[in-house]
Amino acid sequence: MIFERIHGLFVGRFAELFGSPVVFHGFSLRKGGVSSPPYDSLNLGFGTDDSPDRVAENRRRFFREMGISEMRVASGRQVHGDRVVRVTGSGDHPGTDGFVTDTMGIGLVVRVADCLPVYLYDSRRRAVGLVHAGWRGTVRNIVAKAVGEMGRYFGTEPQDVWAFFGPSIGPCCYEVGPEVAGRFSAKYVRGGRLDLWQNNRDQLVGVGVQPERVVMSRLCTVCRTEWFFSHRASGGQTGRMMAVLGLREG
Repeated sequence: MIFERIHGLFVGRFAELFGSPVVFHGFSLRKGGVSSPPYDSLNLGFGTDDSPDRVAENRRRFFREMGISEMRVASGRQVHGDRVVRVTGSGDHPGTDGFVTDTMGIGLVVRVADCLPVYLYDSRRRAVGLVHAGWRGTVRNIVAKAVGEMGRYFGTEPQDVWAFFGPSIGPCCYEVGPEVAGRFSAKYVRGGRLDLWQNNRDQLVGVGVQPERVVMSRLCTVCRTEWFFSHRASGGQTGRMMAVLGLREG
C-alpha cells in the first residue's frame, strides 16, 4: 500500500489500482484532521465520543480529497455480521457489513479500527464490492458471500475478481480467547493469535478467486498506531478510519 499525502492528510492506495480510469479508492490514515487525543486526528467515526463537529470536519476534508461528495456515499450501520447488500445509490443501511454495486459514482464505505476492510473489483464486468470483516464476519464467510452476490447481481466470475486487503490487526497481535479460537480451524490460530488475513484469503481462493489476485497490505493497525487507529491497542477509546471504493463516472 502506498501512502499518498494530499493537502496535509494521508490516504492509503493500492499500487494496482492507483490512477485507475475505472475505479476510485482510498483508505484514510489517522493524520491530517482536527480531533484531539485520543481521537487524533482524522477520526471519521460518529459513533465515538469525539466531538461531532470535529468528525464532520474530518469527513469533509477526507471526502474532498477523495474527490467525491458525502451525499454520494453508501455506508452501513455495521454489526459485525455477514449481510451484504447491493446498492444503486447513496444512503445508510442498518445491520450491514458489506456492499456491492455496478453503479458509477457511488462511494462504498466501511469504517474500521482493527477489523479487515476487503476491496473487491471485477475488472471484466466493472463491478465492485467492499466488506468489513472482523472475526464474526470472517467466521460467517462474508468475503466469499460478497463474491457470490457480485455473481448473482452482475454476472461476476470469481476468476475475474481482484481482492485487496487494507490495514487491520495482524496475526502478530490478534490475541483471542478460547471462545473465539474455537470458532476457527487450528490453521488460523497459532499461539493464541488469530490470522484474519489468511482466513479471508483462503475463503476467496476457495470460491475461485485466483491466488495471485489477492493482494494483502500486511499492515497491522496495532503495530503502527502512529498511522492507524486501533481499538485493541487503545483499550477501546480511539477513532475510526474509512475504506472507500467506487466506479468512476464517465
